[in-house]
Amino acid sequence: MSGINRERERKFRKLLVRIAKSPLYTEKLKNFDTASIGLDQILTLPLTTKEDLRKAGAFGHLAVGINEVAQYHESFGTTGEPSASWFTIEDMELGGKQMSACGVRLAPEDLVLIRFPYAMSLPAFLMQQAARQTGAGVVPASGRTPVTPYPRVLELMKRLGVTVIAGLPREMELLAETARLLGLDPAKDFPALRAICVAGELMSERRREHIGRLWNVPVFNMYGSTETGNIAAMCEHGVMHIVEQDFVVEVLKEQGLEHAAPGAKGFAAVTTLSHQASPLLRYFNEDVVAVEPCKCSCGRTGSKLVHFGRRRDRIEFGDAVLDARDIQDAVYSLAPVPDAWKVIEGRNGLHFILDSHRGADWTEEALRAQLTGLLSVPVTVEIAAGNALLDRDDLVRNAPSKKPVYIQKLDAAVPEAPTAMSDLLDRGRRLLAARKFQESRELFEKAVALYPHSADSHAWLSAAYGRLIETGIMLEKMNLLPLLEKEIATALEIDPNHPFARRMNGARLLNTPEVLGGDPAAAADDFRYCLDQGMDEADIWVSLGECYMKLDDPHEAVRALQEALVREPGHERANELMQQVTGLQ
Repeated sequence: MSGINRERERKFRKLLVRIAKSPLYTEKLKNFDTASIGLDQILTLPLTTKEDLRKAGAFGHLAVGINEVAQYHESFGTTGEPSASWFTIEDMELGGKQMSACGVRLAPEDLVLIRFPYAMSLPAFLMQQAARQTGAGVVPASGRTPVTPYPRVLELMKRLGVTVIAGLPREMELLAETARLLGLDPAKDFPALRAICVAGELMSERRREHIGRLWNVPVFNMYGSTETGNIAAMCEHGVMHIVEQDFVVEVLKEQGLEHAAPGAKGFAAVTTLSHQASPLLRYFNEDVVAVEPCKCSCGRTGSKLVHFGRRRDRIEFGDAVLDARDIQDAVYSLAPVPDAWKVIEGRNGLHFILDSHRGADWTEEALRAQLTGLLSVPVTVEIAAGNALLDRDDLVRNAPSKKPVYIQKLDAAVPEAPTAMSDLLDRGRRLLAARKFQESRELFEKAVALYPHSADSHAWLSAAYGRLIETGIMLEKMNLLPLLEKEIATALEIDPNHPFARRMNGARLLNTPEVLGGDPAAAADDFRYCLDQGMDEADIWVSLGECYMKLDDPHEAVRALQEALVREPGHERANELMQQVTGLQ
């Protein structure tokens, strides 16, 4: 047995003693003779799932006294239920050393700008530890806060001579795009920058190469989680080395009962050999990975890890199985590489939404052919209009960064589906507000096709039809009116009390001549219902005022219009109608 294996065996036996102090593992291991189990028998021990951690609560796998705790962190999964992790001072120091295994080789001359979020997540603190241990300075420019928006981060980098940036891969892309918007070239205008360290998101090789080209520096990836700390770090040759003295990473076949062959894809189960405060045994983190022995040019031996993404992001079409890494590699193979992208799973293929400031260089036909060829599944492509996918105005304003979503499932049985529909509706609403009525119509029609039983989808499609009717010529109005009526009727059939559908129905009843079915009294009922439901907007009060004018009730009309003007004093239509109604009194 080699020295490293003897050390791992010793740590594993100590772990089984230490871990039994936590309530979660007291219960999990009560029927196991852990004193007689070695690393070669790890498959006989139970897995720890994310659900186990959530059910155990914040203190469920705490294995030390609260007086020994230095820091608490937690991460949120797709359920919104947090999973907790605790750290002693020793754990934090060890986490910094695990980060230091990265090929960036921090030195006292470095000034590291940390762009990871500091609130509750772990990587920012471990990178800070790594910087302190190597003597490097730190600029704490946390993401997802208005205190350090993108322009300020770029200004700090330039003014202070930052040598290393550490953060989520997406932050590196958005900082580069912000630099472009501000007239800077990220590859030339930050001469002190020598390297980028990333973690927290999937990083395929093509994505790493792309970020390296944007900034003209090497990019080093790290793999871990808030629950475990940093499991693997990339060396200067682009190989992700597992920190084997601190972690056992098993790769399990689909059923989880046996190990996959070396180098084969499977599901990770991570055991934290060195963690003191909240150690984990065979933590099934739902990641798809491959692990195999390697002898690297950097001099390290042991195992290397390749991360393929989360199990929940895996997409299957017939015999084709696509992991998130496959999709990411395909997207980052495009020329130009998108500034923003999203893929939506449908029953008949994948729908890609792509955004680039060089979008004029693309054609949907060429993009569709390339992505179909790379992924071997049916593909449709949409080139995003305006700020529908990436709001560049937010990048140059004092707006906090947001958590990205790249892959959305549309199968009704998949929990992510409502999020995908919400995304379509959000983008459609933005286009509607920007007066891009035809583009919004197309997105809402897509939402209706994918979600035929969603009152939201039908109601917003009716809104797009309504705007097109307002601005169209007579023939277009005549063609669109039946479509508007059909969508409103469908929305109300699905949900008779849907506020926005009632609002659209009120607008239809108000603006249709009475001989063709208009009914201002019924319209007023709909608008009052919307107000009762909290839709307290000036436009609704104006519409209600118009109803009262048609019903020859100037007193109520004035009251409604006054309410509109309280909410929006400069409302043009409210002022115009107020002049009319007061002139009639």
